[in-house]
Amino acid sequence: MTATTAAPLVEISANQMLLHSGGALIVIILLLLGVKKLLKHLPQGGRYKGARYLAIKETLVIGPRERLIIAQVGEQHIVLGVTPQTIQFLCTLAEPAMDACAEPPIVPQRFAEKFAQFRARKIL
Repeated sequence: MTATTAAPLVEISANQMLLHSGGALIVIILLLLGVKKLLKHLPQGGRYKGARYLAIKETLVIGPRERLIIAQVGEQHIVLGVTPQTIQFLCTLAEPAMDACAEPPIVPQRFAEKFAQFRARKIL
């Protein structure tokens, strides 16, 4: 004959179950927020940050889903055409004229002069 002893059934009320479940959910959410904050402070979100040989220098949108991109690969600048279906190599730039053709930033005094000239033209 085998004797079995049954453990007494412990009744847990719905309020206690809700309290335990809610507490566990809050702990999980706080844990996820902590991990997110930790990853934000790591360089590159924890990814390897080595030497950068590839960088996008300029992007020109020419259509709803088409772009021209100037990418720097090492010391060389290349022009790419990008569509949703393909990326097409277009040409290599002989010399990177990026900084030479960029307009100098408008300083506040120069902006004030330009604005005064514009207002004078509008009034006359």
